[in-house]
Amino acid sequence: MNDSKTIEMLRTLRLTAMADVFETSLRLGPSQSQSLGELVAHMTEAEWSAREHRRTERLLKQAALRILASLEEVEFSKERNLERGAFITLASMDWVRRGATVLITAATGAGKTFIACALGHEACLRGISVRYIPATKLFPQLRIARGEGSYAAEIKRLAKASVLIIDDFGLSPLEHEDALALLEILDDRYHKAGTIVTSQRPVATWHELITEPTIGDAVMDRLAHTPYIFQLKGGSRRRKHDSD
Repeated sequence: MNDSKTIEMLRTLRLTAMADVFETSLRLGPSQSQSLGELVAHMTEAEWSAREHRRTERLLKQAALRILASLEEVEFSKERNLERGAFITLASMDWVRRGATVLITAATGAGKTFIACALGHEACLRGISVRYIPATKLFPQLRIARGEGSYAAEIKRLAKASVLIIDDFGLSPLEHEDALALLEILDDRYHKAGTIVTSQRPVATWHELITEPTIGDAVMDRLAHTPYIFQLKGGSRRRKHDSD
């Protein structure tokens, strides 16, 4: 088989990066050639890197994060009540595998959405599926799905995400069916998948958002028993991050 045929077969097999490296090595000529082992290693590394990049791009697209943020951009300080050491464990993503929750509260503009999206971005980089959705869209969508007969399918899709980010929870009280939907979502994820919830309201006030105390107890039992509760302080950072 000649070199052109080899390149063609690599592309047919969707080994595009390997084909590119091989083609480049042929153009460089003998004076810049490398050993067979080095060439194969280079081709393999290029293909692996290309696939990792495509996977990350796919996960980020599926996540639909409101902000493309990274943990390196998060500003840690005592004034914000946000210390770097607290995020070392979160960056490892072990909490996702344990099915833990991360709760982030702050006044509007203080950066809670930015931090949630930074965690979501880190998860995507590590090959973990993420879904971001504001609470103001989540519950109306579920009500529509219930009426159209697609509620169970939508709940199943939410459960498939290894990290679910519910942004701006608690802007208004939950109706009965919304509270039941939230409980079902949390039940599906309990000790199985990671959940991030952001809110302008302190966690201690979330119970009163649910009009039925028994449902409220069940929801808070699945949410609030976590060591990862961050209550951000400080003024608006919207000019820097255009975030919430």
